[in-house]
Amino acid sequence: MYTEQDLKAIRDQQARRWLVLLLPCLLLLAAVVTGVVIRAEWLATGGTLLIGVILIMGYDLFIRPIHRYAQLMQSALTGLTRQAKCTYQAITPGAELVDGVMMRTMTVTQLDDKDKPYERIFYYDVLKPFPALEAGQPLQVTYHDRVVVALEALSA
Repeated sequence: MYTEQDLKAIRDQQARRWLVLLLPCLLLLAAVVTGVVIRAEWLATGGTLLIGVILIMGYDLFIRPIHRYAQLMQSALTGLTRQAKCTYQAITPGAELVDGVMMRTMTVTQLDDKDKPYERIFYYDVLKPFPALEAGQPLQVTYHDRVVVALEALSA
């Protein structure tokens, strides 16, 4: 599901967002320096406050979501992954925020060591297309910390 090219594209987008965020801050920094040099306290104080507001809000609204997604992709590509054979039950139609990334909850049934079935939850990325699966279909799920990295339908 995730590739190195996807990760590179996300990292490039993150760098572009930082650039767009820091350009107004550099202009305001010039205003702050001018305010200090000409001893205009209101200019230095106002510029400093605006820099803080832009950095805090800009990071929270524009940088952090893509940073979290990049962390998810990095973990999925290089982190420890496990495989589980299970039976597909359902996936929620709505999305929820899991570790800062929008995910859909996928419920599966798996057998424990004593062959007793139990339900298990995995998270599936909302930005990735979900395959057409029917309830009761056997699956092999490759996952990293409950996040689906690869999904393969098995024959019954």
